[in-house]
Amino acid sequence: MPPKVKITKESIMEAAFQLLKEEGISKVNARDLAKSLQCSVQPIFRTFHQMENLKNELYHYVERLFDEFMESGMQKHRIPFLGIGLAYIEFAKLEKNLFKFLFMSDEFKGRNLLQMIREDSNQEIIGMISAMSGLNFDQSQELFLTIWLITHGIASLMATNDCDLEEDQIETILMNAFAGMKVQLKTKGEK
Repeated sequence: MPPKVKITKESIMEAAFQLLKEEGISKVNARDLAKSLQCSVQPIFRTFHQMENLKNELYHYVERLFDEFMESGMQKHRIPFLGIGLAYIEFAKLEKNLFKFLFMSDEFKGRNLLQMIREDSNQEIIGMISAMSGLNFDQSQELFLTIWLITHGIASLMATNDCDLEEDQIETILMNAFAGMKVQLKTKGEK
């Protein structure tokens, strides 16, 4: 009978997640992970074969947590689109290393901006913007892109400790940007 595996895939993933969360993606390497697990690197490579496989799985795990955070933000705000933006920024503020891993690292070359806009979930949000603003779908897509860029900029500043805006200030910025862009797009559409 072979010996029982002491270091499981789940324990490796949990240790990798904790390293990522506390110290950033640079610490998610075989040596630091083995040290955290108090084992050699052999169980890590036996399970994942290479660190890239572990990081891919870790990325998808963090992405699911992020999606749940966004869903919660949308559900608890009176304006769902604003709730998503505020949740995005809050995630960056609370989970700096996770945010950087998902959106600011070279580890994974993600989707480009147009691919992101075309995702089903974002198409639903663009439809929601159209319904609440009276803009057509193309105008709503342009408004979504503008607000997303502003939101990502604030979130990036939060994740790097270069911003100390309060939530009510951020909400005002996003609301003003939305209102101004809506007027601009309506005016442009009437010409």
